[in-house]
Amino acid sequence: MKFAMHRLNALITSTSILMLTGCALPGQPTQAISYYVLTDPGPVQRSATVHPGTLLVREMDAPPFYQNTRFAFSRAPGTRSEYQFAQWSEPTSKRLSWMLRQRLDTSGVFAVVAPLGSGVQGAYQLNTRLIDFYHDGADAGPLSPGTALMVMEAELVNRSSAALLSRRVFVTQTPVASFDAAGAADALGRSANAVMDDVIAWLAATDVR
Repeated sequence: MKFAMHRLNALITSTSILMLTGCALPGQPTQAISYYVLTDPGPVQRSATVHPGTLLVREMDAPPFYQNTRFAFSRAPGTRSEYQFAQWSEPTSKRLSWMLRQRLDTSGVFAVVAPLGSGVQGAYQLNTRLIDFYHDGADAGPLSPGTALMVMEAELVNRSSAALLSRRVFVTQTPVASFDAAGAADALGRSANAVMDDVIAWLAATDVR
């Protein structure tokens, strides 16, 4: 009985790893690549605080690993891998930058929101750095497919005085519903939108004088 249970546990673990990597089982045909789109579910709640002036949003900085369409996951602490048959539809940092600008504009937390380099003059600048964005399966098991983790640093700068008004690191962890890329994509999208909601609340509470 102990031997049978050991083989069953080993089979469950091996199957979970295969599903995380997106690999096909031996003898199965090669799987086509699926492309996932990070989306904003909306509607965005309007901010009760509206700062006057224009906020310029710089493109998000990110490590090279997140400057492409790789779909990241981890099976062990301190490691990153990628799904073999799943990718984002566009580079992660580029898509997150666009989503953040749209969220900020819709929220109305600043009177005007524009991308840095667009030619628009602005009194304030938002800089962001993507630190991590991946499916964390290090502690995954048969009943727990892991979590979607996003870590992002943001800082608000007064452009005329070059003063740092505020800086904060945002972290969200969202449960993943299933051991596959679709479950991970959904959870990562929800993590990203939770971070953006937190950014809006943080900006609303920041004294920009």
